[in-house]
Amino acid sequence: MKISKISFKNIHSLRGEHLIDFLSGPLAESGLFAITGPTGSGKSTLLDVITLALYNKVPRIGAISKSVIDGEGGIMTRNMQDCYAEVEYIVNGKTYRSHWSIERNRNDNLNDRKQEIIEVATGTIIESGKAAVPLKNEALIGLSYDQFVKAMVLSQGQFSKLLQANRDERNKLLEDITGAKDYRAIGAAVFKKYKTTADAVKEQDIRLSEIELLPEEEHKELQSQEKELSAGKLGQKQALDLLKTEIDHRKIIVKQQDLLSANQKQYEYLNQAREDFKKEELLLQQHSKYVGHTTLIAKFEQSDKTFVELSADLKKQTGIKEAVFNEKINLLENASLLLDKKVEDGQFIADLNTLRKEVAALKEQENLAAAQADLHEKQIKSLLAEVNNGTQRILFNEHPHEFHKTIGPVENKVQQFLIANRIEYEAQLVKKEEDSKEKYKVVADLKLAYSNYQLELNNKSSKEEELKNSKGLVDTYQSQLKKLEDDLKPLESEVEQLIKAEDTRKQHQSLEAHRATLKDGEACPLCGALEHPFATAHPSYHMHADALKTKQDLLATKRELKISTEAHLKTEKGKVDTLNAALIALSKALEPKFNAIKIFCDTLSIAIIKDNATVTALETAVQADLHLIEQLKKAFTLRKVLANLKQATAQWIQSFELKSKMQMERKQLYAADDCDHKVNGLLNTWTRTLEKTENNKLLLSELETKVKTVSKEREDFENQLKLILKNERIESVLQLKALILTEKQAEEIRKKKQDFQLQQERLKIERDAAQKEIDTYKVLVNSTAPVLELQAVYTKKEEEFSSLNERIGAIKTKLEANQKATEKQAALKEILKGLKKEASLWKTMNSLIGDANGKRFSNFVQDLTLEQLIGYTNLRLQDLSDRYRVDIPTAEEADKNDSLKVFDSHQGDARRSINTLSGGETFMVSLAMAFALSDLAAKNVKIESIFIDEGFGTLDPDTLNQAITILEKMQNEGDKSIGVISHVEALKERISTQIRLEKTGAGYSTIQIV
Repeated sequence: MKISKISFKNIHSLRGEHLIDFLSGPLAESGLFAITGPTGSGKSTLLDVITLALYNKVPRIGAISKSVIDGEGGIMTRNMQDCYAEVEYIVNGKTYRSHWSIERNRNDNLNDRKQEIIEVATGTIIESGKAAVPLKNEALIGLSYDQFVKAMVLSQGQFSKLLQANRDERNKLLEDITGAKDYRAIGAAVFKKYKTTADAVKEQDIRLSEIELLPEEEHKELQSQEKELSAGKLGQKQALDLLKTEIDHRKIIVKQQDLLSANQKQYEYLNQAREDFKKEELLLQQHSKYVGHTTLIAKFEQSDKTFVELSADLKKQTGIKEAVFNEKINLLENASLLLDKKVEDGQFIADLNTLRKEVAALKEQENLAAAQADLHEKQIKSLLAEVNNGTQRILFNEHPHEFHKTIGPVENKVQQFLIANRIEYEAQLVKKEEDSKEKYKVVADLKLAYSNYQLELNNKSSKEEELKNSKGLVDTYQSQLKKLEDDLKPLESEVEQLIKAEDTRKQHQSLEAHRATLKDGEACPLCGALEHPFATAHPSYHMHADALKTKQDLLATKRELKISTEAHLKTEKGKVDTLNAALIALSKALEPKFNAIKIFCDTLSIAIIKDNATVTALETAVQADLHLIEQLKKAFTLRKVLANLKQATAQWIQSFELKSKMQMERKQLYAADDCDHKVNGLLNTWTRTLEKTENNKLLLSELETKVKTVSKEREDFENQLKLILKNERIESVLQLKALILTEKQAEEIRKKKQDFQLQQERLKIERDAAQKEIDTYKVLVNSTAPVLELQAVYTKKEEEFSSLNERIGAIKTKLEANQKATEKQAALKEILKGLKKEASLWKTMNSLIGDANGKRFSNFVQDLTLEQLIGYTNLRLQDLSDRYRVDIPTAEEADKNDSLKVFDSHQGDARRSINTLSGGETFMVSLAMAFALSDLAAKNVKIESIFIDEGFGTLDPDTLNQAITILEKMQNEGDKSIGVISHVEALKERISTQIRLEKTGAGYSTIQIV
């Protein structure tokens, strides 16, 4: 797998779009390149782009989500709206492009990220989606995210620590490097499971001991009592049931007798109600006789009502006829008054329309003149806004003649300003402006050059101060180092003596069991002595383990402090050399900057500037010239606008006068402004009045005809009713209507009659049924005793039966509880058997790989991993050097010193500690081990792109030179693309091909390939 190209936009501090092509240009030609730049410039960002585009993860953060980008401010450059990362890689001869992007919407919220994989040769999208793309990349490359980071991004510094650590520290470092922390968790989980199962067995034993069973004799006695009592219970139950049946029969007879009594009362009430109903029944008979005349009565009443209504309408229309005539006379008088002449019926509409047309024509001419005047007025206001831009020069006046008088003075003032500055033509102004701008540019360049010169001077002073501080620190560290060396020698001797004393104490403790079996007079099997003074009196030891541990901790602290002080001393010495070189370079850089300042001063014909105040004065003078030029340009523009303003004002005066003339002529014909409204009102009213006249004539004719017709119908109906009243001997129509019920009233009376019949039948049936029930149950009754007496007997027998039931229930409860306890005991024994089996298994597992911290299993696995890693390391060492081969310490060696060992072929395969290697040799071995982990992580995947992240900062020049030679050899032999991330100056000089990152003043960085 080889990375061919990366492109990205707005990632971390790298704002904007960037493209790095590893297969073309300097990067393709060299194969070995450095990624350089100051801390925080974005060197590791390039690695973030690769893993982000492939797996949506970066090493320093993990998985990327919207909350990481928004809440933690990661990935997207601040204040940007979108970002993307793309990686092109080659696998098995095919090139793929993996794309990752995210953007903000109009509400400044993040949309979902987009991810896709494209086959570059065909442009086909082979996978898309947030979850699918990382999995597809993993399948194509053959590496998971963790494997990819270990195989392609090597941190050499971790392996330097790994090589020199003891076994426990070495395994912990190897666990961190490989990410294989699960084995420690497995070991701790096994221990926890073992403790859990052991506790479960104890808890189950406790539960089993808490179960109590009945003694066998008590259990048999309870079974016998339960059987005897159950046999007597059956006879009591039968007697109780017979008594209850007798009581129930007696209750039914009493109930039915009560029903008969109530039925008799209801029957008597029904007879009284039927007697009262006879009056309503007579009304129903009269209704049935006269209901046939209802239609005739309704027709007579309707015709009478219609006759009254039509007579009223006829009277109303007669009054309207007179009102319409008066309204017409008023309209003719109003029109005559408006036209100032008598108007006749036939000329009403024509005369009014003639007046409206004449007034409208004059109004139109007046409006046209007013519109032209408004147009000129708007133009004048627009020009006036230009004239008054920035200051009030001319006030607007709604009287055109007065406004015209205010323009002349302003024109004269503008002309005087131009004459005072000796500028008459615009060409002169253009030449003056060009000269001023050129001078301003030179002053600006001078200001920048002087600022850079001052910056370098300040930088030089700062470096001199740093050099002074570093020299002071070198002296301090040398003094501290000497004191630590003086303290370490006596402390090491004291610890050695304490260790010997502690070993003696442990040997003494190991003989405790043997000492207890010694008897005076019998020979000691160890020394043969017959007397044993220490069998009961133990020897006294004043040294304790705590004292030894305290001294050992102090010794370790002193040693670590010495190593740290040596490292600080080396760093500060290097810093002194670097600062001395930097000061020489700064001194050389100051001379050309001073020469540049001199050239600019000669151009301006001034003496060489001494301070910032001189530059500021020059800049102020040039800005004043430019400001005057701007004022002169505004004066030329203002002169043109004033000329246009005078011309527009003359046109405004002409339109204003024409408008006044047309207005006067219109008012002579009709003074008000509502002529059209007035004429339309009169014409509309005239039209409505004529329509009312015609409508009134038609309505009067129709009403007279209808009144005659309805009057005849009313008379016919009235004669028919009089004949009926005479025959039935009824005095009036009202009396006849009173004898006729409403249909609702008649129906209610009919329903009440039917209800009486139904109630009578129901009472009869109820009475017969009750009597039959009494006769039936009298035969079944055997006792003549009162019901209350029978109920008292029943209650007593029921209490006795309930007491018997309780005794039987209590016995059954004890027996059932004993049965459940027996079953529970058997179940618990079965569970305990399973728990003991499981506990035995986990006890065995715990003895093999378990402990509270998971250390035992983790050490076992990491020992295997280290053995495999060392195998790969030795294969890599063959490519780098034929001298060394790394090995794991034997058991005997580990008891003394468990550090890794090396075979030195140049010294007859001598075996020694890896801590004896020089700095350059240690770097070579650690680099081989870093590449070995890459081989181990990649397994069967061919890795052709590798990035080494730092690890060169502490190397001396010779070792650094050897390291770069090793990298060049590996790159040439394996045709790999190797990138080294570092800020070491010497490395930058040795590796000429670089991806250089530089910080800008705005907090962002730029990328340059050199």
